[in-house]
Amino acid sequence: MKLRSLTLRNFRSYAAENFAFHDRVNLIYGENAQGKTNLLEAVHFLLAFRPFRQVKHEELITIGASEARIKGEIESPAGLDEVHIVLGGEKRTIKLNGKLVYNASKALGRYNVVAFLPSDIELVKGSPQTRRRYLDALIFSLEPAHLTELRKYHRFLMQRNAILSKGRNVTPESLEIWDEKLIETGSRVISRRLEYVKKMTPLLARIYADSSGSRSEASLRYAASFAAGDDAEAAYAESLRASFAKDRARGHTTVGPHRDNLSFFIDGRDASVYASQGESKNFALALRASEIDLIKTTLGKTPVLLLDDVTSELDERRRKFLFGMLAGFPGQIFITTTDPEEVLLKGEMKTFRIRKGRAEPALVKR
Repeated sequence: MKLRSLTLRNFRSYAAENFAFHDRVNLIYGENAQGKTNLLEAVHFLLAFRPFRQVKHEELITIGASEARIKGEIESPAGLDEVHIVLGGEKRTIKLNGKLVYNASKALGRYNVVAFLPSDIELVKGSPQTRRRYLDALIFSLEPAHLTELRKYHRFLMQRNAILSKGRNVTPESLEIWDEKLIETGSRVISRRLEYVKKMTPLLARIYADSSGSRSEASLRYAASFAAGDDAEAAYAESLRASFAKDRARGHTTVGPHRDNLSFFIDGRDASVYASQGESKNFALALRASEIDLIKTTLGKTPVLLLDDVTSELDERRRKFLFGMLAGFPGQIFITTTDPEEVLLKGEMKTFRIRKGRAEPALVKR
């Protein structure tokens, strides 16, 4: 899969800019606050139909403009696609080959992208919610049905919580219909999360060891808010019944996938508590690299890679591991930096010098 071209109109710092990309390496450089990350975010939005950061759509529109437009040509096994996205306030309109996409979730997974970001360390050190979102987003890209299931679950959860907020007047019978719906959708969400954690754990362990050069073992662990066991539906039903008094007292549902936790471990110790800064960076790097292998083995596709100024975050060993991996990567790469000399990639590539939201392209051989 290759992103051939990109047109931006009133997207963040880009008033009007057109890009034609290299099949392999696209090096985006310039001083800070010139628009390098904004370009990567536009590429991510075009391929994944969402930004790689938790932002409101209106924040992506150039100040003073009423809407933003992202348009690109993507070469995939299905042929050459034209994707056109229009953002107006919080409204998002997507067209694929001239046809309106009414349900974006049905287009998820058509293209695959993996982004390496400086903020990835928050996956290790951040909140359980951050890690749940990470895992769900990964599953969305591989099984778009997961997004539909998760949305249903949260809709049913809101209904159950609305009843619980009434306090002492709530009875188990008044929750019965919502319990059934939560059990049906929630158990599938949990089962799918467990499945992908199981798939990703051996990939992570191998890549973490290779990148760190140590014998430390990295692992993932999914902890449900109840003992799921072999029959998640039955276990969830029993847990909801057992937690009724507590839920009524607190006015919200205290068990389910919205309260589960994905934990990261190094040699059996919780990385969010015990990992050093270097170990956390290495874990985040290995995590993203594992995504590449998971996409390849699950879908048989090579994703587009986005790397946002990650070289400055890595020591010499990890930098060599990263560029060694990139040198053997057969797909398309977009990488930003303030210093092109830090990018240890050889061969033909296209460079884009970004200054105040304008790009100066050049084809070079290093």
